[in-house]
Amino acid sequence: MASRKLLYDGLSSFLGCALMLLLSAMSLRADPLGEHLKRQLPILMERHGVAGVNAVILHEGREVWAGSFGMADPEAAVAMTRESVFRVESISKPVTAWGVMRLVERGDVTLDDVVWEHITSWAPPPETPGMTIRQLLSNSAGLGIGDFTARHPPGAAPALRIAMEGDFAVIGAPGAGFHYSNTGFNLLEILIEDVSGQDFGEFMNEMVLAKLGAGQASFDWSAALADRMPVGHDLQAQRIAPHVYPARASGGLLADIDAIARFVRAGMHAPHRAAEDGLPDALLAQMHAAQVPVGGVYGVVTDGYGLGHFTETLSDGRKVVWHGGQGHGWMSHFHLVPESGDAIILLTNSQRAWPLFAGVLREWSNALGVAPVGMARVAHLWVLGLALTLALALGAAAQASRLAIGWRRGRRRWQRPTLARHVLALGGAGLIAILVWAANQEYLITDSVLPGLSLWLGLAIAAAGLMLMLSAFFAPHRA
Repeated sequence: MASRKLLYDGLSSFLGCALMLLLSAMSLRADPLGEHLKRQLPILMERHGVAGVNAVILHEGREVWAGSFGMADPEAAVAMTRESVFRVESISKPVTAWGVMRLVERGDVTLDDVVWEHITSWAPPPETPGMTIRQLLSNSAGLGIGDFTARHPPGAAPALRIAMEGDFAVIGAPGAGFHYSNTGFNLLEILIEDVSGQDFGEFMNEMVLAKLGAGQASFDWSAALADRMPVGHDLQAQRIAPHVYPARASGGLLADIDAIARFVRAGMHAPHRAAEDGLPDALLAQMHAAQVPVGGVYGVVTDGYGLGHFTETLSDGRKVVWHGGQGHGWMSHFHLVPESGDAIILLTNSQRAWPLFAGVLREWSNALGVAPVGMARVAHLWVLGLALTLALALGAAAQASRLAIGWRRGRRRWQRPTLARHVLALGGAGLIAILVWAANQEYLITDSVLPGLSLWLGLAIAAAGLMLMLSAFFAPHRA
């Protein structure tokens, strides 16, 4: 009798698990947005030259669709897989913010403490103003962005405190406004180490990542994670060498998409939140509340910045938090509606993915029944860039044709320019000078917004500038 009951219980458990797996598989297949993205993502990847993508969609805290697309290593014909580990770049910032909030939860610090009260292992330059932990977390401490081009081979990066000597710069009054800053989050890395007495990576693993069950993530480079990393690709779609930064808090997290999905799920409201050990509701609410309005370039795509999170209000009034990451060869993004448990996570091994993200986020917004989120506007910028490139190229070609016909028929010749034509020539020279300056910059935001198009736009601008100069000096005249 006992053996029969044991057999019955075992069979019931097996059938129950099988049913749950079947229902889960059916939900993954049935998700209409997922089915649409399954067709659309390869098209966007081909259009923008993106090597590989991992994507996950969550609804009410559950995964309803996931997909791996493209190549982890195109040259070696290695396909992208769900287990691939990415440099998630600035998604490191909201994860670091969780680490700081752990210190707040323990009572080690308060958000409105002046950071210099707790940092003992590094001293800022003389006359540095007081800035609070809250201001650092909300990018409102008045610090510059820092040197985001400081890349080094794994194991060869200088110590953070040495790098900070040349990277720390106050560009505004603390609390006066939003200034996106890697340096501010790197200062929080020092804060965590000095307050906790632990290495930053060790603390973050113990107090954040492990508690969320995000085992396949680390702020420390390791051979085990590196073996699972795809090859990154830069803005010219060229392969890049593995690298690390002197700091980890602002952009050093290595993670697979499941680890980021666990982190995102932990930021949802009950009952959608994961069961792992997350932050108290009161601290989450502070992290997700806008602390400072965002203007300038960032204001095109978002409303404000909380504690380690961009903030946005959907067209139906719900609040959204999000963050993206961009580094040399990598891009990442997540958008989260904490109230409903809806989220989307995108990780790529390409720096050309912003227009792709924009297209996907537009589709995700449509599925939620709201107007497109701010980041979807990047797709409009790409279209506008294409239109501007074509207009400049056609205009330059038309003017070149007019000049050629005029020279051949003797209707144009070199003349001393008038004041008006001097202005015309200076305008053309100015366009060319701007292009020369741009060509000497390691990074321009237009390269990310217009991947594959910025070169052609530059050539069109150069042609337009040259035509302006020629038109000024070879003016029409009567025979």
